[in-house]
Amino acid sequence: MSQQSLIPPSDTDEFLSFFSQDSVRYVSGQKNIRIAYCHFIHSKNIASKLLILVNGRAENMLKWAELAHDFYQLGYDILLFDHRGQGYSQRLHTNEKGHLDRFRFYVDDMAKIITNVTALTSYKNQYLIAHSLGALISCHYLATHHHNIEKAVLSAPFFGVPLKSPWRDKFIIKLMILLGQGKRYVFGKKGFKPVDPKNNALSDSHSRMARMNKIHHKYPQLRLGGPTFRWLYLCLNAIKSLPSILPNIKIPTLILQAEKEQIVNNQTLSKLTALFPNAKCKIVPNAKHEILFETTPLRANVINQILQFLSSNDR
Repeated sequence: MSQQSLIPPSDTDEFLSFFSQDSVRYVSGQKNIRIAYCHFIHSKNIASKLLILVNGRAENMLKWAELAHDFYQLGYDILLFDHRGQGYSQRLHTNEKGHLDRFRFYVDDMAKIITNVTALTSYKNQYLIAHSLGALISCHYLATHHHNIEKAVLSAPFFGVPLKSPWRDKFIIKLMILLGQGKRYVFGKKGFKPVDPKNNALSDSHSRMARMNKIHHKYPQLRLGGPTFRWLYLCLNAIKSLPSILPNIKIPTLILQAEKEQIVNNQTLSKLTALFPNAKCKIVPNAKHEILFETTPLRANVINQILQFLSSNDR
């Protein structure tokens, strides 16, 4: 199993430097795609609980450094990884296109990493926090794979695509696939573009958005542009199948909905939440899509809610 340093140990950012204590590891996913992950373990094996962090589209492990650091300091061992085609994992296209071969490969990759890590380290408790695309992938994993996760938190889940004209747009997407144009950028999307920290639909935290830009500036290999038609087509199919799989997720689930959401479509979120046997949805006031990377007071309140949920006796 190969390893490489995530960042130079001399990096001065507190949260990025947290990653210098470990090295990125790889497993061979479906079709032999290299999937990158990190497993942060407390010294002397004092932790008996594992928190699995599942990021969203175009994200990477360095962006999640702060959240990983926070929960590590709270006593959790941390497992996080980059989905195929992004971050430190092997790309599926030669440029910055956000492409995908099969959606179930996302799920199978996730299952392999969790199986490998938990086979080496025994945990009394396992929990999961997933964001956006990561929440969609996690739902398919929890519904279709054997696991020992006790509770899940889904932040701004990607349960709907904001289409201007759903019937027309879905027809165009399917037509592009039939015409063999699946590797083309979705109309209106292109290569990587830095976010404007002060004016964006992701978060009102200027500092956290600026840190994200800093990561992409210093480590250009982590950049990812817009999605391809095939990526969108496969995700739409995965969303379409949610009503049939969500009833299989028996564990307590907390869904966090951003009040100022503009990235995903929440039109059917209430109906989908009701399909979980044991789930509740909470609207996070004043939050944009990146709930876990919002302004410090808002984010602190959300993390406290997550901690209360994970530590409660709800079953």
